[in-house]
Amino acid sequence: MSDYGVDIALIQETFLKPNRPRACTIAGYVQLRTDRTHASRGGTALYYSRSLHCCPIDIPPLINMEATGCRLAMTGHRTLIIVSVYLPSPKPLHRRDLKALLALGDAVILFGDFNCKNPRWGCPVLDYNGDKLDRLQDRLEFEIIAPSTATHFPHNVTHRPSTIDIALTKGVALNLNQIETLHKLTSDHRPVLLKMGPPDGGRPNPTRKITDWKRVSTALEKIDTPPLNSIPDNIRTTDEIDSAIGALTNHIRTVVENASGGSGILGSSEVPA
Repeated sequence: MSDYGVDIALIQETFLKPNRPRACTIAGYVQLRTDRTHASRGGTALYYSRSLHCCPIDIPPLINMEATGCRLAMTGHRTLIIVSVYLPSPKPLHRRDLKALLALGDAVILFGDFNCKNPRWGCPVLDYNGDKLDRLQDRLEFEIIAPSTATHFPHNVTHRPSTIDIALTKGVALNLNQIETLHKLTSDHRPVLLKMGPPDGGRPNPTRKITDWKRVSTALEKIDTPPLNSIPDNIRTTDEIDSAIGALTNHIRTVVENASGGSGILGSSEVPA
């Protein structure tokens, strides 16, 4: 991943199980996993660089989709929710699943294997899931981002390649710099590289904040809150330390944002892609 400067990697069909909690860790990255426990195969994972201000999020109950997500705090952009998504074939796409994932934040990126085929994003055929995803786009107000070349090359050579590894975005004010299929590895699914950056080639302009620090102090005195309750009493591993720091940092940032109002425009430091 270092060759491509990957900050966050989203993986589907990990085949990992809870009895191997430290399998497939990567140096320099925090691993988040949602293992499939009721059957073989499946599973999703997300890796984020330890240099990022990230923390894990809870995924709501889903009907057919499998997902793992994180919250990314960025300079000059609202907090991003990034989710690794897998819809196993031939299960149907449910509106409720998409709606639940898109409701995780104000700015959301869902990226992964949707198993939705539609000529609109480069597939040779239209299937039920592809048609439904297309129709849900306007209703749920998301954008579909797909590479210009196929992402899935079936082992059965009589089946044509298709583009089913795509991204859905909602409320994301970043420019799409690149989305590209990488013809690497030996999997039937090729890796897809997505790069996003500041709008218009520049830097996002965040609103200057006027903060009510007394309100912040009062809010931080409350320790019985969901973000703080997610931090375990006994922290033993570096991953748990990173998760605890991320949860605490995000809690403080949220409290400050809630106690702040806008006044004018400021420049900002560069946003990580």
